[in-house]
Amino acid sequence: MNVTGWSRGLEVSGGGRGVVSHAGLALLRHLADKSGLTGGLSAALATPRILVHDRGRVVADLACAIADGARVISDFRVMSDQRELFGLVASVPTAWRTLAEIACGGAGADRRITAAVNTARRHAWAQVTARHGALPGVRLADKMLDGVVCIRLDATVTLAHSDKQFAEANFKGYGHHPVLAACDNTGGEPLAWILRRGSAGSNTTADHLVLLDAAIAALPPGSRRKLMVTADGAGASYGLVARLDQLAARRGFELTYSVGWVLGERERAALRLVPEQAWQIAIDGRGEIRERRGDDACADLRCAHRACWIEEAHVTELTGLLREGPAGDQLAGWPEAMRVFARRERPHPGAQLSLFEAGDGWRYSLWVTNRPADTKGWLGQNAYIDAAHRVHARVEDAIRTGKDAGLGHFPSFDFRVNAAWLTAAMTGQILLAWLKLLALDGDLARAEPKTLRYRVLHAAARLTRGGRRRRLKIQASWPWAEAITTAWKRVNALPQAP
Repeated sequence: MNVTGWSRGLEVSGGGRGVVSHAGLALLRHLADKSGLTGGLSAALATPRILVHDRGRVVADLACAIADGARVISDFRVMSDQRELFGLVASVPTAWRTLAEIACGGAGADRRITAAVNTARRHAWAQVTARHGALPGVRLADKMLDGVVCIRLDATVTLAHSDKQFAEANFKGYGHHPVLAACDNTGGEPLAWILRRGSAGSNTTADHLVLLDAAIAALPPGSRRKLMVTADGAGASYGLVARLDQLAARRGFELTYSVGWVLGERERAALRLVPEQAWQIAIDGRGEIRERRGDDACADLRCAHRACWIEEAHVTELTGLLREGPAGDQLAGWPEAMRVFARRERPHPGAQLSLFEAGDGWRYSLWVTNRPADTKGWLGQNAYIDAAHRVHARVEDAIRTGKDAGLGHFPSFDFRVNAAWLTAAMTGQILLAWLKLLALDGDLARAEPKTLRYRVLHAAARLTRGGRRRRLKIQASWPWAEAITTAWKRVNALPQAP
């Protein structure tokens, strides 16, 4: 094999003209302009000073650069070094100054930026509805829940490898402990976020209430009527459940919540009283029952012998036992509409079980919901009530992609500058969500940031000029050249936000 054959006769020089990289980044920048995000940020950060670079433009460009893979502010040069495509772009020092100015602006600047992003979201979601006919629904196992907007609340730990302000020791190491709210309908689009010190608690009620109210306010008014809110056990608290119950009681509104619940002594006592026939088999993400072949099963892999199959997970309701059991009402003070459910499943190898779980070999998880007991159809079945809570795990996908788009690394020692960076990073993730919904199809419409960067954002192209027109020609042999050009046409055809 001639391993050097590919390089024979190849010469490399630096005289190329009109060649640009990261050409697909123009898509995100154009979308930020068409959605009204850039203009809204410009108004939010307006100043009487005479500036060369509009601060709203700088923040929008920084968000695009982070979505493109920038991990530190010096990576902002990916745009400023390509002036022939992007025009006059701020320098790295100007990007630093912009974040510092936002930090000095305090809560007032945060409110104005949030209002600008939320206003742009109204326009973007209106175009999503126009393209798809409706906002995407919420997938629950093999079913689709339409007409409901789902907000998922969760916290995460971002590690710090140096001594940054308010980076502190926590249960996962050393760093910060932000919380965020994501919209499940639009692929984990961030709705609200709070950067917190590393020692902040996972179930801090005050933070979750602020986050919840901000997430609901971030939705377009027409999307607030029917809501679903989920949180895991780490975020559960009496204050959060009480607030959710209060919101659910509003006239003309519907809100269903599903919140993790701690397995305590009263719950263990109730589980001991559950008869075996009260456990109903659970379903997996495809809507099929959770079961596996037994070790002594027959040779026919498609047999229907009950003895050949082992049920792996079950679900049951504990509300009656906790409300009216031998110990009386053990949920006094909690909302009357709150129902308690339990799930048991066979633990995976190496799982750590409590003494109670080790006694019968099942691993238990509990959650509470206000889903009415008289709910008709599949949505009222215990298996789907369980599935509706288990898909909360999709927020972990939003966190993972967020850490791949600025959330995983804070560039400054100053806590307030890092909070401004987090806002830019979340804005970049918002733009990626809008791009997929408004301009892409198929696998690209479901792709994560890393895939989008390789296939779309980092594409190389040749920039040519003819009169007053510029033409960006994606390499013809690039497999996704047609998808990029189609996306540009779709973004370009969007009505300009006022």
